[in-house]
Amino acid sequence: MNTTHTAIRISASDSNALAEAKKVIQAGGIIIYPTDTVYGFGVDATNKTAIKNLNKIKKRTGPLSIIVSNMKMAFSISNLSQNQETLLSIKLGGANTIIVPLIPGFVHPLISGDDNTVGIRIPQHSFGTDLVSILGKPITTTSVNISGRSPLINSEKIMDVFGHFVDLFIDEGDLLSSKGSKILKLEEEHFTVIRK
Repeated sequence: MNTTHTAIRISASDSNALAEAKKVIQAGGIIIYPTDTVYGFGVDATNKTAIKNLNKIKKRTGPLSIIVSNMKMAFSISNLSQNQETLLSIKLGGANTIIVPLIPGFVHPLISGDDNTVGIRIPQHSFGTDLVSILGKPITTTSVNISGRSPLINSEKIMDVFGHFVDLFIDEGDLLSSKGSKILKLEEEHFTVIRK
């Protein structure tokens, strides 16, 4: 965790942004990156130390959602029936996070829920999905805030508050105001709304 210097700041449109983000994630670091709702904190979803560092920054514990690159990855880490896969393929994408039963071993247990579930997203913004694609494994997606406070969407404010705690900020300027993704839980063959 970077506590001694200010995060490197790269424009989301910079051709090196993905490569730099990959380097930081592989080294166990923390990035901030844009999604289709709010900015997200990203760490390697299999790295215990990185997850613990992220939880310290957010002042929270408990499950974290992850980004998967595509439906194939979503199916590969989820313990689902064929009917559930069909339901998931209809709902997953954009501003929806879907909590699904998890096949053990794909993410660190610190991220998954007590019932061995995990929230997955495929945002419409390509940065996170492209990064997961080149990493070959999921990253976390959790809003840039202290737990319980509103997500930060202003670039300068993000640097002021979190610049000394993260390694890389993928900057896309100020984002539109958003409460984050809608969270649904896939239970048997229906969805329960957890957060609107």
